[in-house]
Amino acid sequence: SACAWSLHPYRVVFRDVHAAFRSEDVHSAAHALGGRVEHVSATSARLHLPDDAAAATLAERSVLVRYVLEEWGAGATLRDAVSQARIPSDGPLANGASWRIRVQQAGRRTGLVNAHDPILFKALGGVLDELPGPVRLKDAEEDVAVLLRGEEVVVGRVVAKGCASTVLSQYRVADRCYRGSTTMDATLAFVTASFARVRPGDLVLDPFCGTGGNLLAACHMSQRAGIGADADARTLLRGTARCDGGSLKLDARLRKAQNMANVGGRREKKRGEPSLPSDASIRRNFLDRGLDPPRLVVSDVAALDGRLDDEEYYFDGVVGNATVVADAIVCDPPYGVRERVDVGVEGAAPWRPALFELAAKRLRAGRRLAFWVPSSQAAAPELPSEIGRELPPSLSVVAAATQALGGTRARTLLAVEKS
Repeated sequence: SACAWSLHPYRVVFRDVHAAFRSEDVHSAAHALGGRVEHVSATSARLHLPDDAAAATLAERSVLVRYVLEEWGAGATLRDAVSQARIPSDGPLANGASWRIRVQQAGRRTGLVNAHDPILFKALGGVLDELPGPVRLKDAEEDVAVLLRGEEVVVGRVVAKGCASTVLSQYRVADRCYRGSTTMDATLAFVTASFARVRPGDLVLDPFCGTGGNLLAACHMSQRAGIGADADARTLLRGTARCDGGSLKLDARLRKAQNMANVGGRREKKRGEPSLPSDASIRRNFLDRGLDPPRLVVSDVAALDGRLDDEEYYFDGVVGNATVVADAIVCDPPYGVRERVDVGVEGAAPWRPALFELAAKRLRAGRRLAFWVPSSQAAAPELPSEIGRELPPSLSVVAAATQALGGTRARTLLAVEKS
């Protein structure tokens, strides 16, 4: 981490989505950049980062961020914020860059818009007097931002805009050639990778890969080919040479899982599953987005530790694999609601002990497993404690956030770290 004296104040402004996940998302992003988070509110977070480049990287890696500002001042009122404002002497605005004023209005769920209120200009007078550059309402080099929405009024300079509009449009589930009825929403897949603190160059493992939704987002962040495993060989290997006539080495438990959705030897279409093109595959989803396809292992989670280093269980056409030590594990295990699997939605599911043992053995020290657990909304607050009691000594729960689903149901994203 950077020394405290070398860190500078910034303000992250959140998008109006998934409020429960914002705190851990911004903490994970700041940690990876050598920064620290001071405070997270309902609409923004105050944090300290090394420089503008780190702030821009944070905006590129979090789909929950709308803007990142260089914070000049903050307070309960605009007058308080202006009185606290300090413009860095080495910044572009102190050295003649053109500028305009943008404002986020109180009570409005919008981004920054051009300011036209003369009362606002008058209140900012002392700050504006310090800016030597010209005012340009169009094509200004820098935006002076005033946040009037939230617990505090904030004045600062826009350093970076969030990546959501560009990244999420590229990863929309509906636009993928291969997707399933339970493929993770793109936003939450990126949030899962953030909880796992995936960094560039990381090797990411998904033991419940399915159609590869979570792994796709994680590999975008790692920019490295990951590893996907699943007991359902037909889902995992669709579009590969092994899908129909391949010789798969299966034990009885895995064979049962593979044939779970078969009727009369033919695959039965699952409820809610979309129609797919003939070449739909995990590999194509990755290649369509400029990513290296993952290695694919046919295995349930209980047998996976014994198969990760065995080429007989890889069916992706790639030869050679070193001993697997994962830098991050991400997964969305089956809930037993829409999938035909024997997994309850309350209490300890049968996959949990095997997943935790896999993480204890295969996860690098200091790194994380991020996974989803279904429950009732009433039971969700107790899940971190419940999971904590099930973990091996080397693992501990470090973060949790819950999404309410229909009716009384919910699902919780948990992050577990290996010591």
